[in-house]
Amino acid sequence: MSAPRLAEQAAPPTTSPRRRRAGLLVLATTTFVVVTTELLPVGLLTPISDDLGVARSQVGLLVTVYAFTVGLTAAPLTHWAAGWPRKRLYMTVSAIFSLGTVLSAAAESYPVLAVGRFLCGMAHGVFWSIVAGYAAALAPPGRSGRTTAAVFAGNSAALVLGVPLGTVLGGVAGWRGAFCAAAALGLGALAAAQRLLPGIPHRPAPPRSTGLGGALRLPGLRRMVTATALLVLGHFTVYTYVTPLLHDAAAFSEAATGMLLAVYGLAGFLGTWLGGVLVDRRPHTVLLGTIALMAGSLVLLGASIRVQPLAVAAVALWGVAFAALPVTLQSGVLRLGATAPDAASSWYVSAFNLGIGGGALAGGLLSTFPVEALPWMALISVVPAFVVAWTTRAAFPPPQPR
Repeated sequence: MSAPRLAEQAAPPTTSPRRRRAGLLVLATTTFVVVTTELLPVGLLTPISDDLGVARSQVGLLVTVYAFTVGLTAAPLTHWAAGWPRKRLYMTVSAIFSLGTVLSAAAESYPVLAVGRFLCGMAHGVFWSIVAGYAAALAPPGRSGRTTAAVFAGNSAALVLGVPLGTVLGGVAGWRGAFCAAAALGLGALAAAQRLLPGIPHRPAPPRSTGLGGALRLPGLRRMVTATALLVLGHFTVYTYVTPLLHDAAAFSEAATGMLLAVYGLAGFLGTWLGGVLVDRRPHTVLLGTIALMAGSLVLLGASIRVQPLAVAAVALWGVAFAALPVTLQSGVLRLGATAPDAASSWYVSAFNLGIGGGALAGGLLSTFPVEALPWMALISVVPAFVVAWTTRAAFPPPQPR
């Protein structure tokens, strides 16, 4: 991203470094809340099913529908709000997400819970479309990758801490108690954002040439969005069914499977940090390396699924790779879509979440195959994603001098 373009989106120069750091902490906390709330039904599937009197499959469907809601609404809603001041849009989206979480907590029936999740899903798409650009605007020159990684660490924290703690709280205080806790934390982050999050200069709605459709005509961006969809499709083809894969195929006990998933999440912190440190230097090389690491971890997992020490190593490498991917992909999207960052990010968010929903469906459709075949099936989309990402090299702006 060139220096003039960064300057257009940067926080006002009067914003102190301390205020910028506080703003990044607010963004990371909200990211933690959003991802935790998104995945709560996974850990609370049984209590929600029993309490509302619906099949577990219907509760599981909430996650898939949520992902498709994000995928289908992120781009048009972000385009519709393109002219809003960034802080006002951020506050509005966070408030709608909190409203949806409160409605979910108060739901006495499955349809009401579905409406609450639908509200969260619509807000989720716009949130992810603007949060990386907001973080980059708060970054010192040449450090946008690191600030984006700091915010995305909230995603890793949600996987390691948020979802497990929400599941435990749901067992103690009921599933509504878990949603209430998420809503309270989200409202607290909203109040903190009002006070601590620096505003960034108003950016007028982009011209048609760089609007929602025009963004996809920017060099390399369409291929980056395609690579994103393929990578996430492959990942969630396996990850949606990772518990039976580790328990049934790899013969890990339930307790060991839980610990291994914690290892996956902890490895994600390392992946997020590495992605943030390296991506500002050689963005395209780091992107390709991350995809290659993901493909290698899936090969190792598929080949060694019955050799437990190697399976542990494969899961850890997988955690590093997939946590680094959002940082490297989002950084690439912001570079390629520098003239329309929100529109570009909205396409990325749509592709990411359609990949989530598609991966979950693909994993289910492949249930006729042995579960240990899933890592190999995932490579069917991951390998082409590497090829597509490779072809974007010429479109990447050169790294900024340090």
